[in-house]
Amino acid sequence: MYSVDNEGPIRFIQITDTHLVEAEDGHLLGLETLNSLECVLNSVKTENSDFDFFVVSGDISQDGSIVSYQRLHESLLPFDVPSFWFAGNHDVMNNMRAVCQGTEHLENVIRTKHWQLVLLNSQVEGSVFGNLADDQFDLLEQALSERPDLHTLISLHHHPIPMESNWMDKIGVKNGEKLMTIAAKHNNVKCILWGHVHQDSDRMVDGIRMLSTPSTCVQFTPKSADFDIDMIAPGYRRLQLNPDGTIETEMSRVEGIEFEIDLSVKGY
Repeated sequence: MYSVDNEGPIRFIQITDTHLVEAEDGHLLGLETLNSLECVLNSVKTENSDFDFFVVSGDISQDGSIVSYQRLHESLLPFDVPSFWFAGNHDVMNNMRAVCQGTEHLENVIRTKHWQLVLLNSQVEGSVFGNLADDQFDLLEQALSERPDLHTLISLHHHPIPMESNWMDKIGVKNGEKLMTIAAKHNNVKCILWGHVHQDSDRMVDGIRMLSTPSTCVQFTPKSADFDIDMIAPGYRRLQLNPDGTIETEMSRVEGIEFEIDLSVKGY
């Protein structure tokens, strides 16, 4: 458990699906992922004068290399705020742990005076889809039971509810309904936040704010029947968690830069 000493609103930045690789000029679907991450982080720097931490919601690496995790760690150091990471389907946990040793990166419960964030690992090793193991549900139930007085945000890599996209909804969290059932039982759960889908969405389900966030690299077309690349720019999400349990959030995308993407690729 990690404590953030802030009695007012909590402000944090979510970045997701960086898909970094060992090679500095490595790419995903023709786009250089380190370059696009740097462009997004430049936007974070110029658009945000003060925030408390980063949440990095999985698929940090495309190839699982130690170097790719080191690249992210080094890219975030200049901000001088904590960053909290968890795995996506492409990540290699042993290599991630090796880089994160001695840091706060893999803390999975973050608490402030008014809020707690519970960060869950939905990775199924060797699979693109996700699933929450029993220990992840135990972690969530314990956090919710220990501090029913705290507003709660849950974050994981895979989407727990349908995105209305035929190909994408086959690779979400297989037991997402169980997560939603647990969340609905606790009236202090205010938000569920994820990555994986490489697109922005914002809706309410059973009184819970449900948010997804664009990748820092390639974007996927919303509500597409088959795999399809969206030509919209990379981005990030900023969130403000207020003491009264309300949430303010907005998306920001990189402007004024053209990114080359290989549209001939039909999967990732």
